[in-house]
Amino acid sequence: MKIKALRMFSHYHLGTVSQGETRVVKKEIGEALVKLHLAEEVEPEKAKTSDPEQPAKAKTGGKGGNKRGSDGADKDASEG
Repeated sequence: MKIKALRMFSHYHLGTVSQGETRVVKKEIGEALVKLHLAEEVEPEKAKTSDPEQPAKAKTGGKGGNKRGSDGADKDASEG
């Protein structure tokens, strides 16, 4: 099982695992770390290069929408 650490943690068999680090671990250990929200399962490389996932990666996170002083519909709405 391949996992990616969501935060830094120490494990008896794995040692110190840094945030964002990807490792191959035994299935039992990986499932336990996922249940504890310390890691997430990484899908095989073939799935990452598939076309349906590329549009999702183009999407940016964070707060969106119009903000004060920015170009867009908000600017016109505040005048009327």
